[in-house]
Amino acid sequence: MLGVATLASLLALATVVGLLLRRRDGRRRAVGTGADAPGLGELVPGHELGADPVVVQLSAAVCAPCRATARVWESVAAAGQHVELDVEENLAIVARLHVWRTPTSFVFAPDGSLVARIDGVPTRQQAREALSSAAPG
Repeated sequence: MLGVATLASLLALATVVGLLLRRRDGRRRAVGTGADAPGLGELVPGHELGADPVVVQLSAAVCAPCRATARVWESVAAAGQHVELDVEENLAIVARLHVWRTPTSFVFAPDGSLVARIDGVPTRQQAREALSSAAPG
């Protein structure tokens, strides 16, 4: 009887944790703007700065939510505004930015400064808001 109660308790705890994590998906987080905040040029060397904000998405090849996130960004961003980086090929960036899950997206202003971080899959509305908050003026 004790084993069934323990199993039921663990299942309930796992459900609560899963629901809390899902609730946080797509939320935009403020980012530090100090000297340690990376610029776009550090993450994507050679990327041309322009008049539009840029989204850098850190993804894994086996991550289904990463594909959904890429579709969201591609549906709301102009051509060239969305850059996807593989976490396995960019471990230094992952460590520096403290990325613990994929997908994680970073929104950069047109001047290359980091504006926001979004963990998980954003809705189209959340993605639009993040891009508009990074747009000039």
